[in-house]
Amino acid sequence: MSFSYRSIVTLLTAIILASLIKLAFFALPDETLNPELSAQDIRQDLYALLGQIEQHSAFYALNPPKNTEQLTHMATLIAEQYQDITPNGRFAAEVAKLLNTMKDPGSQVSNFEDKSGDLPLNLRPINEQWLALDAKNSPINPDFPFITHIDGLPLSKWVTASQAYLPEPAKESQEMQLPWLKKLNLLREDLGLSLKPYVLITLINDELQTQQVTLALPQKSPRNHAAMTTNTEASEPTASELLTQLSQLKSAILPKTAYPLETINNTTVRLRIDDLYAFERDKTQQQALIEGMKQPLLVVDLRETHGFSPKLLSMLSRYQDASSDSRPLRQIMGFAHYRRSPEFRNDYLQPLNFKPLAALDFSLPKLKMLTRHLPDIDENKFSPWYVRTKPDVAPEGSNRLALLVSPRCRQECEWIAYRTKAWSRVNLIGEKTSGDFARQYHFTLPNSGLEIGFSSSLTYDAKGQLLSGNGTEPDILLPQNSDIEWQGLVSLVKSAPPKSVSSFRSQPRFAQNHSP
Repeated sequence: MSFSYRSIVTLLTAIILASLIKLAFFALPDETLNPELSAQDIRQDLYALLGQIEQHSAFYALNPPKNTEQLTHMATLIAEQYQDITPNGRFAAEVAKLLNTMKDPGSQVSNFEDKSGDLPLNLRPINEQWLALDAKNSPINPDFPFITHIDGLPLSKWVTASQAYLPEPAKESQEMQLPWLKKLNLLREDLGLSLKPYVLITLINDELQTQQVTLALPQKSPRNHAAMTTNTEASEPTASELLTQLSQLKSAILPKTAYPLETINNTTVRLRIDDLYAFERDKTQQQALIEGMKQPLLVVDLRETHGFSPKLLSMLSRYQDASSDSRPLRQIMGFAHYRRSPEFRNDYLQPLNFKPLAALDFSLPKLKMLTRHLPDIDENKFSPWYVRTKPDVAPEGSNRLALLVSPRCRQECEWIAYRTKAWSRVNLIGEKTSGDFARQYHFTLPNSGLEIGFSSSLTYDAKGQLLSGNGTEPDILLPQNSDIEWQGLVSLVKSAPPKSVSSFRSQPRFAQNHSP
């Protein structure tokens, strides 16, 4: 039997790739999680954490004395409280609370196993009440659809407890509260309640009649310890298993298919964009956006958008208002600086589309005029100022744009929300963004293996007001915790009062949740 040249090359390539995967198993370091920590482990990790924050956190450097006092106090409380063996997941939760004292929207804790018992139901806020739903998102009891108490405590107490794990201003976001409200046993410990294999919930109907229901907690399957450690006696993967792993690796490397342009009605289309770097490379999705911009109303879903590519903002700048003001300040979008560190080069903010002030090629008097409102900085802690200019795009057309935003709209998406808020032809719908403009610094704690991230830069507007950590309010408040009823959303946009540039600081309208 003869083989073609192509089949031989394909076979050899598959063998080589399979061999590389097998070699990777031996080359990868042992990064297993430590499921339990001793008191000494916790103290060492807290010491390392505070040291990294002091050296690299931009939010810490805004007020070092106050932050040092708060962080040291919380670290001391954690070390005193956990004198025995402590689960890694519990320590991760305490670290999240500690980081949130700096009000950094970019703070994050990851790489831990969550063994906390979860609430065996789904919650969905409807105005001032919460629906209690089953796994199929149907009411647990249609006659008593709303939940008022968990384990005898009002739901408001649980919401307040969950907010301790959220950075500002995500504390008020129902969408961001939901994952933490699911962590029943974690919140039970915070509230001083005993841990039980069941939960008692109180339901209510519109006639204020109540019913109590007891639900068993789902049992989490324990992770196989062998999967967390290197097993030298395990059998070698077969060729079939290696090819399966190769296929999975290929799927992980290849970019995901972009979301298509979808029609809502005869005059409205919608497009979802999550990854701005992928959007910059995807000519097909860019063309879809251009086609959508030809419609009377384009809805762009930015609820999960991240990345620092400026391409989308440049394209959407066609919706901006025309201005005859040619003063230098009109060219400036904002300023930024980063936390000084031997590890950061002077082009650290270039991926965020900032450049040195000298790159503006302005005279010294004009530069002083542009920067006169910027706050004084400690040059030992922060870099010199960097500047970002507005896209050189002329406004065109009279079509309208609606942008769906949420606290998960981060990085460049924050700029899109901030800039378009002032445009009269654009409506922001959803929840307030978190103000996460920054580039992040990441490191791993030595004993727990927790991966920590926080903001290493700060962003300001053209007038020197801090944008980082403040977020942008939508024009129409709409909780984003369920599927959107798109025709209802279109009705919201069409019924919204006309916007003007002067309405930029006005309070947002509140919309009823149009979820089914």
